[in-house]
Amino acid sequence: MGRLISIASGKGGTGKTTTTANLSLALGRMGHRVLAVDADLTMANLSLVMGIDDAGTTIHDVLSGNAEINDAIYQTSYENVDLIPAAIDWEHVKRADPRGLPGAIKPLKASYDFVLIDCPAGLQMDAMNAMLSGEEVILITNPEISCITDTMKVGIVLKKAGLAVLGFVLNRYGRSENDIPPEAAEEVMELPLLSVIPEDPKVREATLEGVPVVEYDPASDGARAFMKLAEEVDRIAGLKARVMY
Repeated sequence: MGRLISIASGKGGTGKTTTTANLSLALGRMGHRVLAVDADLTMANLSLVMGIDDAGTTIHDVLSGNAEINDAIYQTSYENVDLIPAAIDWEHVKRADPRGLPGAIKPLKASYDFVLIDCPAGLQMDAMNAMLSGEEVILITNPEISCITDTMKVGIVLKKAGLAVLGFVLNRYGRSENDIPPEAAEEVMELPLLSVIPEDPKVREATLEGVPVVEYDPASDGARAFMKLAEEVDRIAGLKARVMY
């Protein structure tokens, strides 16, 4: 049985989508069958990062009752990685009911080793329904105190909701001399630090090209950090969930 992992944060712009895309590719390269789901219904970006920009059927169509979930699954050009994209127009957003996300996504774990869910930031209804579509959670934060504390609050809520919080990723570390150090971030979060992703211009270059950095420049610092994250996730994912579910 596969693992359902929500990728979540307390603030927008932390790098959830970038992490979802690169972690998907990294796990795929390790031989796992992976499905990436764009569950950010208002700010859909995952398909652009993963090179699918012409999807005829999306998660919005599923949530509006106009399609089955399997109709929205697309094979990417990356090894072992499929994608459920989201629409980018307001008409689709208006028709989609986010309350249907858990029911649509959870059955997919029977067909994949990993289902990674790119969630909206915060604790609004659409974000909560996306996050509760998973059984485990990885939190993404930047090395700024306001971002860390907001993400910590999301982790507390999700724990109370019964999800297994695997830990957090400290993303874009090293862009400022005022960055919160990893050990201090771990103390504030009170969760395991899964990986530190360094500030790396190659990650931005890859995003502009519409290619995850793991594929764009595998030797870059950012790509190597995402590969290490995948190894850690492969090691620990499922352990907490097997105890809780």
